[in-house]
Amino acid sequence: MDLESIGGGLGGGILIGILTALGINRRVGRIEDYKQDKTVCEAIHKGSEQRLERIENKLDRLGDYIRNHNE
Repeated sequence: MDLESIGGGLGGGILIGILTALGINRRVGRIEDYKQDKTVCEAIHKGSEQRLERIENKLDRLGDYIRNHNE
């Protein structure tokens, strides 16, 4: 191997390493921007469960109304 090929490989490796590090840093930054705190997630899940329970209750009442109305 000569010095040119060693230098070219080393330079390319360093350049790729820097670009990779910047790409990973950008991805981590993006993830940190969009992450939710645990308390926020818990509140969202609790609200969704309560909404689903209300919908289920309304559907049950509607089903009871339809069954009783037809008799």
